[in-house]
Amino acid sequence: VAAVSPMKGALLEDALARLVSSELVFQRGAIPQAVYTFKHALVQDAAYDSLLKAKRQELHAEIAGALLRRMGPLESIAPERLAHHYTAAGMTSVAVGWWHRAGEHAMRRPAMPEAIAHLERALALNETLPDGPERDLMELEIRSALGTSRMALHGWSATQVGECLQPALAIARRQGRVDRTARILWGLWVHR
Repeated sequence: VAAVSPMKGALLEDALARLVSSELVFQRGAIPQAVYTFKHALVQDAAYDSLLKAKRQELHAEIAGALLRRMGPLESIAPERLAHHYTAAGMTSVAVGWWHRAGEHAMRRPAMPEAIAHLERALALNETLPDGPERDLMELEIRSALGTSRMALHGWSATQVGECLQPALAIARRQGRVDRTARILWGLWVHR
């Protein structure tokens, strides 16, 4: 909270104490490591909706920046958290990269349903970006990971695998990516 709040020190602590005493939020732990949660989701929604869209986007961008600065090495950061904040900040191209990273992070655990959800979010956001080679390359990366995740979760012959890898093959050929073309062809061969 301190990283993105205009209030600092005792003033911020007093404001947080008032929120806790009014029972709008709960405090778990002691300051400065305290965690605050809204008492009810409706209270959270009302507070969030009271902010102008531009201010919400600005806060999400500040939160993402604070998370990157404070959390240390990238391996320790929950990439889906950053992806969420960059998405809400309207920083779509950055968000796509973090959703992709979150999907690959989930694949390594292996948490395939979570990986698929993150990668599908990355793909949907990527489609909103302007056409171009960078967008195509990101789509190729996302579809390759998504095909692998779907194959691991649903099996080789699942329809979703072919639906994901077929467009990836077209992109790889258009981009002249022989390395990717071979892997995608192998995936489609196994699928069929």
